[in-house]
Amino acid sequence: MGVSFEARQFHGLGGAQDQEELYELAARMQVLRPDRAAARLGWSIERTDQAVRLLAEAKLLQPLPGDECAFRPVPPRAAAYRRLAPLQEQIQRMERRSREIQAELVGFHRAREEALGVACDTDTDTDADSAATGESGEGFGWAAGRETLRMLIGEEALQEEITAALSSCARDVLLARPGTGWWATTMQHCAEASIGSLQRRDVDVRVIQHHAARFDPATRKFAAALSDGGGAVRTLAGPFEGVILIDRQVAIVPLEEAHLAVVVHQPGLVRFMVEVFERTWRVAKDFAGQCRTTEVSKLVSDVQGAIIQLLAEGKTDEVIARRIGVSVRTCRHHIAKIYDELGARSRFQLGVMIARSGLLEQVQNGPHGCEAGAVRSLTAT
Repeated sequence: MGVSFEARQFHGLGGAQDQEELYELAARMQVLRPDRAAARLGWSIERTDQAVRLLAEAKLLQPLPGDECAFRPVPPRAAAYRRLAPLQEQIQRMERRSREIQAELVGFHRAREEALGVACDTDTDTDADSAATGESGEGFGWAAGRETLRMLIGEEALQEEITAALSSCARDVLLARPGTGWWATTMQHCAEASIGSLQRRDVDVRVIQHHAARFDPATRKFAAALSDGGGAVRTLAGPFEGVILIDRQVAIVPLEEAHLAVVVHQPGLVRFMVEVFERTWRVAKDFAGQCRTTEVSKLVSDVQGAIIQLLAEGKTDEVIARRIGVSVRTCRHHIAKIYDELGARSRFQLGVMIARSGLLEQVQNGPHGCEAGAVRSLTAT
């Protein structure tokens, strides 16, 4: 049986000076309008339109929503993923057919084993089978029959993937939702829209967020609704990375800077992420939508402890703010308090004083030390 790949062929762009020059201009301007680009480059409208068309076909330019006369540049890596999408879909169809064929042959495998008088094991092959087919025993497992990693590009693709995953979920949803940004916003929207359906199906939903989320009205409302329906929200001071785990079989992991996400089916990777989530969950603090006054000082202390750790690692204010889920302004307010408490006048002096004071050891070994250790596994380097 022949295999026909019908992935669309694009014009070759390698060494195409017009396309490269126009793309460079688009990258600088961020919003490209062909008429303005033509005037700026001294090109004719026809020449500019031709270059725009080729770049659009190569997925390196895409029209702005609601304005087909304006384009924004797409990062080359993201463009490559988009161009590979048709081929990936065809590969997936072939993989599904491969699994169907394997399933069709299970009965014959059993008959053969019984005829030979050996134990029946449909999950593995004998050495003779492997040699005859050119496949190892592992070849008929998950690795050969399913796509282990798949890339999602943009908020719309992520939202569609999460919504579909939540609609088919049967056991549990484990969500680590740090801070703000496109991933957190998209995830919150999907979770809020699906919470009623999940609760009606008795799906266990657990969410980990930053302590800062306790002071957000929308998060309070979500936590209260989730708790009332049998789910749970807990919060952490320290940094952690985002992930959503569906039925402990699928993980969706965001790549914040690139507006990309990865769907993971590989059992070992998913199992590891579930274990890290569970470990982090055990040291996080319950949150049912109410933040008592008596808890505030302890939460602030935990947040400052996380900041001290990140300061000791040499992180910038912007990175620290993102990692603990607060604004840069709030983060700098906390850092200023730490400066005042230690009497430091510079970043270098602050680092020396943190090291000499034993404060870092107190953070790691004190009341929230377990928390800090747990989230370290989820922390980006």
